[in-house]
Amino acid sequence: MSRPLRRARAVDVAARAGVSVATVSFVVNGKAEGRVSPATRLRVLDAIAALGYVTDASARALATGRRRQVALLAHDMTNPFTAQVAAGAAAGIAEATEGTGHLLLLLAAGLAEPDVEPVGAATVDGVLINYPGTLPAGRPDLPVVHLDDPAAGGHQVSLDVAVGARELAGHLADLGHRHVLYLDGNRPWSTFVERRAAFAAEFAARVPGAVVADDRCDIDLGSALDLATRRSADWRRSGATVVVAATDVQALGVLAGLHAAGVAVPAQLSVAGFDDIPFAAVSAPPLTTVALPARELGHRGAVLLAGVIEDPDAPVGAPTVLPARLVVRGSTGPPATVTLSA
Repeated sequence: MSRPLRRARAVDVAARAGVSVATVSFVVNGKAEGRVSPATRLRVLDAIAALGYVTDASARALATGRRRQVALLAHDMTNPFTAQVAAGAAAGIAEATEGTGHLLLLLAAGLAEPDVEPVGAATVDGVLINYPGTLPAGRPDLPVVHLDDPAAGGHQVSLDVAVGARELAGHLADLGHRHVLYLDGNRPWSTFVERRAAFAAEFAARVPGAVVADDRCDIDLGSALDLATRRSADWRRSGATVVVAATDVQALGVLAGLHAAGVAVPAQLSVAGFDDIPFAAVSAPPLTTVALPARELGHRGAVLLAGVIEDPDAPVGAPTVLPARLVVRGSTGPPATVTLSA
């Protein structure tokens, strides 16, 4: 019986290329610039290709003290917005580490906080937080970047939700709406507080005697559908002519609930949201929404985190703020006259 082929090692690459093991390490870890000549680097790369050499991630972690793995703390991955953030973060980590890095997802269930034990166990080099949770006390120096949480401070990438909220308020005011039912999330996250406050202030500034009433539910289709089915008559009876939801997931649930209740959109009640998830463009009717660049949020956050990992002492700069914009579709129109009986 023949022996299995031995896996190529760095020393084999070094021998074939006629260089030291240290030179091989510089090349495979992306640190050849200024240390290894272009010709020598090409010889090393040729040797790697010829021998089929694959770097040992565990050995590299022991040598560098890094796992090339970061965590994303986030909420429900069934939410398309969160999924887009995660996709962008994974792409950003791959870009920053030349394809050698990995993204670990730490997700919450319902209103519970994510399990952060892997962070405390030192299995990651840094953390992206898209959830207002807390990290284990045992790693105070762990690099952290906050996503879409303007109240968090520190290194962060945020969304200009206030601008988008004001654009939405202006759009509804121009259509003639005077009474809004604002459907908030039941999580007191700073991004939701900011978007509601900006919307309400702008709407009040544009509309004399404006009314912005409140309701809330969890950020999932089922909760919003159930609420709209049960409460749509009360909303309309109160004088509301438009429902503005804090997220598109809630807005889509509202559309389904209004359909079940026999309420025509936008003829009897307009609906709008925030996020511009892919389903917003194909709902019935297509959803007016504030577009928030979720994938870019994750990507920019991951690239920033990679930089902080490389230089933990880098000063905290001004937050990166990504633009929001209003996308007007068929779910909003002029207000209807409410004629419900008591």
